[in-house]
Amino acid sequence: MVERSDEYIAGRLIERSRLLIALSDEIPIETKLETQPLLKQLEQALAVPVEEQDAARIRGTYAALYDELADFADIEALLSALKNFVHCL
Repeated sequence: MVERSDEYIAGRLIERSRLLIALSDEIPIETKLETQPLLKQLEQALAVPVEEQDAARIRGTYAALYDELADFADIEALLSALKNFVHCL
């Protein structure tokens, strides 16, 4: 079994969240349009080395995403899993 870094797993969870949001019939178009840029912002904020990450920005972006998507169980599960791999959440 290949060991994966937290950064790799967080990136994959963001990627899967983006795909699930895009394909979901349950999520309103407006919510999709609002959350896709937030996922991109979170991805970019996490792409820098841990010691250079803006923890407040990451927490704020994550909180906004969670608030918008918590009512959708599949996405909420991915976001909850993401929280376990992001050090500043």
